[in-house]
Amino acid sequence: MKQPCIFILTFLGVALLTMSFQCNKDYTLPNPAYEYTEKLSLTPYRKTYAVNDTIWVQFQTINKTLFDKLSGNRISTDTTFLRVKFNFHRRYPNNAGELFSDIKVDNGLDVSFRPLDSRYNVLNFKTDCRNDPYFFRVGFVPKKTGVYSIEPHGDVSPCPNKLTSPYSTFKFTFDLADCNKDVWLSIPPQSRGGELGSTDLRIDKKEMFVFKVE
Repeated sequence: MKQPCIFILTFLGVALLTMSFQCNKDYTLPNPAYEYTEKLSLTPYRKTYAVNDTIWVQFQTINKTLFDKLSGNRISTDTTFLRVKFNFHRRYPNNAGELFSDIKVDNGLDVSFRPLDSRYNVLNFKTDCRNDPYFFRVGFVPKKTGVYSIEPHGDVSPCPNKLTSPYSTFKFTFDLADCNKDVWLSIPPQSRGGELGSTDLRIDKKEMFVFKVE
């Protein structure tokens, strides 16, 4: 009797495992109801900064709406807040596990700034649900020479005790004519590693601002 029982249990285990893999394989994200995109201002705009200069990045709307790329309209988002992340990326040279910038944050909650690995300092914060319109200002103060990039990310989240919003995507871009692709290309190709091509595209799309600190 033991062998048939062992066989049945083994068969059931394999079947459940197979179904689990199949479910994961078939899962895809739904199409977003909204594709939000917003502009960030950056001042002062330069290609080269000095150590201890402050680079200000700001976002402000005239009301609590966000621009939806799918419809071409501004959508009311008065029951949401923004989760904001900035990667302050030391592109060249790399130094392991250190904070190579100070930060200043106006109008941000739950602010966290830390080295993620040898290349990134990561800033996370969120906006206040009660604020109308959206507003925040971030100052990056580089402490080391080198080539850097500022990479913004955002996410729209429902305020506490509010209905969950439809699935959406969110993207910040810089309101600049040029995000200094030439500074990125000044890094020796071997030091740009596996990011050749993808980083160029993000700079062209103004999703990343590159600069030098001397």
